[in-house]
Amino acid sequence: MQAVFFDLDGTLVELPDDFAGLLESALADRGVTADPEHAGHYFEAFFDHLDACRAEPYRMAMADLRETFDLDPTAEGLAESYTEHEAAATSLRPGVREVLDELVSSDAPHRRLGVLTNGGVRAQRRKLEHHNLADRFDAMVVSGDVGAGKSDPEIFAAAKEAIPADEYVFVADDLERDVLPAQEAGFTGIYLADEDEADEQSEDAENADQPDETVTSLREVSGVLD
Repeated sequence: MQAVFFDLDGTLVELPDDFAGLLESALADRGVTADPEHAGHYFEAFFDHLDACRAEPYRMAMADLRETFDLDPTAEGLAESYTEHEAAATSLRPGVREVLDELVSSDAPHRRLGVLTNGGVRAQRRKLEHHNLADRFDAMVVSGDVGAGKSDPEIFAAAKEAIPADEYVFVADDLERDVLPAQEAGFTGIYLADEDEADEQSEDAENADQPDETVTSLREVSGVLD
């Protein structure tokens, strides 16, 4: 049995650029007019909670924002609005649906798929649900649930527990945080790079810190595994 895990943000989905605009829209949904200081405070708190691998970084950051600026809506309601906007603003990376179809085709009954991602459980699942991808995966391993995030070996161990298999693969767009630590944890690492990054890898082939495989499109993943 082969278990193939994918990173989510930057690998399966592209994140939006205007996070401050998303926050403004989320606050407006709950009757709050955004203040210029809201975004800086919220995102600083959010990344603190995310880095600490807390289960609900969005809700906790909204609770901090609500308390600091004396906002009326509940932290839960504010987080719900924000994650809805964030999920809706994501876009699928080219080739996502094709590669998932190929990896679980009738010719590959030995393969199961998973998502391995840093973030909050509900927010990350919402992104998959928004793109109708949630049911394509056998497991979803999230740092907020595990209490450890990439590049900690603990989250890769949790992935192995989630899908018992003979072989593990991790596909991700971040070499240092995702791919190389996965390889140290016993995964075959597939680095999803842009063209310039792939060229740099080729030129630096003697460097010990190399991915097992480098692709520039998700459409190449099934061919690499086959």
